[in-house]
Formats: sequence, structure tokens, C-alpha cells
Amino acid sequence: MQVRFQPDLRVEKPGLRTPVSLMIDDSSPGEPIYSEFVEEFSRFVEETGVKGKFTVMPYTFPEALDQALRGERPARIRRLLEEVRRHIAPNFDITPEMLTHNPVVDLRTGGFVYPCVPEHIWSQDQDAETLAPYIARALQILKEVGLEATGVTSPANFGRDVEGEYARAVLEAQKQVNGRSLTWYFLHVEPEAGTVLPRLVLVDEARREAVVSITSGYGDYRRDPELEGRPISEKALRYADQYIAPDGGGGRLVELFRAGSYIIFHHHWWRMMEDCRLGFEVLREVVGRMGEAFGKGIRWMRTSEVAEYWAASECVEVEAEEEGGELRLEFSSPFPCRDFTVSLPSPMKVEVVLKEGREMVRTKPPLTSNSWCTMGGRLYICFDLDFRTTILVRGRR
Repeated sequence: MQVRFQPDLRVEKPGLRTPVSLMIDDSSPGEPIYSEFVEEFSRFVEETGVKGKFTVMPYTFPEALDQALRGERPARIRRLLEEVRRHIAPNFDITPEMLTHNPVVDLRTGGFVYPCVPEHIWSQDQDAETLAPYIARALQILKEVGLEATGVTSPANFGRDVEGEYARAVLEAQKQVNGRSLTWYFLHVEPEAGTVLPRLVLVDEARREAVVSITSGYGDYRRDPELEGRPISEKALRYADQYIAPDGGGGRLVELFRAGSYIIFHHHWWRMMEDCRLGFEVLREVVGRMGEAFGKGIRWMRTSEVAEYWAASECVEVEAEEEGGELRLEFSSPFPCRDFTVSLPSPMKVEVVLKEGREMVRTKPPLTSNSWCTMGGRLYICFDLDFRTTILVRGRR
């Protein structure tokens, strides 16, 4: 007899590992000091495997990046952009932080609006109709220099008071410039909240469109006056404690890990470079401690991958059908997703799990795509989620 039912299915973290994403703000290839540091940061990315998002400001002052490539400094700008493309972009999503992070640009002339108004203040009185072309211009500049942005970063609190309009504008701009129907933005920071997770703020499942708000759980280290004048090496260790203690027993990132949050945090580019690159040394120490404390319990992800996973998690639907010793699970989702991981009660002794007729691998956590395991009376399955996916579970009671 066939029995159709809604299973007690839970969406788990990808591969049963906590997503981690580092968001770098305020990076601008127009800064003279930029070239002195970008190569060192690139090596750090390649050595550690960290992932996240990386701002590239569309304006380098007094001109847009695409104009700078035709101006008096094209060789230096081109070299820096190539460094970002080759060594940072593989691990980090690129975003604009709108056009300038400061004065509003007149889209008709390309010059600045006078009297000068900061972008984040201007944004609070706008709607989707006026925000979309502004965001689209930022995306277009990056695209023209070979950097396709998957989302956007708010300069300061850009869009906070009109967040619904802002989300719609981000989606419209992405559809227009990059043909993206799933996108995201970084606006909010929650340095003390118990649980910090992404948020699906806009979705149209029929059109397969969505916008995800990515929230940072912690930012730049807080300065301690008592450490002023101390050696850089000592300050780096002490400031790293704010994120994670040497033994992994405390710190904000540990709090997030224990609370079941995604570990998403941000750091400003200029804070890494100032004071003999103290911020960079802090970041090095934090990443090293995370590897030692969390090990395989974390998974570095590009911020767009976090957004995709969250959108799929919120929108996936499943139907179950059981007959004899076989359980058939039919998943449907408007958003495909890699390493999608679910669990459900396992009333039988599972012997074989198949995806689209192909046998999956039984293993131990953490899981990778096309694998499964059982723990505590539940079956855990990790697979690449398509628009429609069929999973068969066979066993005996």
C-alpha cells in the first residue's frame, strides 16, 4: 500500500557544517595605499581558503572606475583590478558599496550633486523607482571593468528606512544589469544578538526571484585604550580575543557558533591597513584560531552561496510516499542549491539512498554532496538540490 504524507523534515546546515563568511568593506582601487596591500591580502586568501564578499568601490575619485581605465592612471588601476579578479574574486563575491560611499552622483552628468549629500542620507527618502537606476549604475561600472557583482553592500545605513523599496531596487538592478533573479544585500549588524541568521525579505517563487538580507554578527575589533603603545603583536592577540579566545572557549564568533547561528562577520579594508596593519594581523590570528577550534565544524562560503542556501531552505517543498521498504522523497524548489542537507526520522534500518536513481555514499559527518548518514534515529542526506529532485530511501524495519 502506498502512503503519502508530509515528513518531519528539517533543513540542516550545508553538510552539517556551520557556514562562515567574511565580508570586507570599503575597498577602493583608487586609494594609493591599495596597491601596497592587495597582493598581501590575495596571498592570505589563497593560503587560508577564507571566503565571503569583497567591496570594490565603483568610483575612485574623481571618476568612475571605467573612466579611470581611460584616464591618466590606467596601468595601475588595470593591474589592481586584475589582482582582484584572479586572486580574490574566486573566493569572494564582489559588491559595490553604491557609487562613492559618500557624495550622491548625478546619473545624468556623472558629477556630484550640489550641495553635497551623503548617499546613505539621500537613500532614506527614495523608493524603488529612484534607487534601482542608482544601484544599476554601480553594478554596470563593475561589470564594465570585468567584475560582476552578485549583491550589494550598503554604505553606512543606506536604505534602512525604506528597506522594502531598497530590496526591490536591488533585485530590479540585478535583473537589468546581470540577469540575476536571486540576489542579496548587506545592511544590518547584530553584534550582541543571541542568534544571527540571514533573512528572506523578498520572494516570488513563480518567477524564481528572491532577495536575501545578510546580517553581520560582528565587525571591527573595539579599541582598548589600555593597549595603546603596546607592541603590534601583543595588540593583535588581545584584539583577536574579542572574536575567539586562544582555546576557543569564548569570544563573539564562539557565541554565534554555539547558538546555531551562521558565522558572518565583517571588517573594513582601511582598518586592516592602519597602525602597521594591525587589523590584518588580528584577522590572521582570528582565522587561525577558528581553524583550530572549529575544525571541520565550519564551512567557508561566498556570501552569495549563503544567500542561495538560505533562499532554498526557506522555499523548498517536499512530498513523501512510502511503500514497503522504500521511501520516496520529491523535492521542489524555485532555487537550486549545492550541498543541500536535510534530515528526517528514520523508522527503518536504512541500507541504500539514491538520488535520481544513482546510489549515494554512506559516510560520517561532515557530509559532502551525494552522501548520507544516520545519527540519533534520524537520516541525514546531502545533495545538490535542483528545481525538482527525487530521493529514494531503501531499507528494512
